[in-house]
Amino acid sequence: MRILSALAIAAVIVLAGCSSQKKVYSANGTTVTRDTASNTVTMQNKEGVMTVGKNAVDPAKLGVPIYPGAAQGEGGMSVTSKTGSGQMASFTTPDGFDKVYQWYKSRLPAGSEKMKLGSGDSSVVEFVTGSQKHGEMQTMVMLSEKKGETDIIVSRGTNR
Repeated sequence: MRILSALAIAAVIVLAGCSSQKKVYSANGTTVTRDTASNTVTMQNKEGVMTVGKNAVDPAKLGVPIYPGAAQGEGGMSVTSKTGSGQMASFTTPDGFDKVYQWYKSRLPAGSEKMKLGSGDSSVVEFVTGSQKHGEMQTMVMLSEKKGETDIIVSRGTNR
């Protein structure tokens, strides 16, 4: 229930206008900080810290190369808790799916391609590197094509 409360508070903060300052709200042991200068909202309580927004994730720390010229989306997320940590960021490029797919295929380890589906004018591929073993880092890259663009979602995380 606390997570839902924190998310509701964060949604109100994100939608509450723009100024280039930090605003801090606290309730029920959860602190929510809205930082318009960095376009992020951070929620912190005894369970951990979650930051959402365009600058919540440093793409250089995602563990895989980012397709050249891809624009970072607004919806990044970084979470750290007692049970693990993770980051997720989205990117978009006007380049075709096949070009982006070949670029990632040539740069990620052999065997990391786990799924590839195509039907009509839609395509999806998933690459996974690392291990799901306790304490080890795993990175996933998912490519999808829609409306002449290629979407790239990169997530990286570990469990403790």
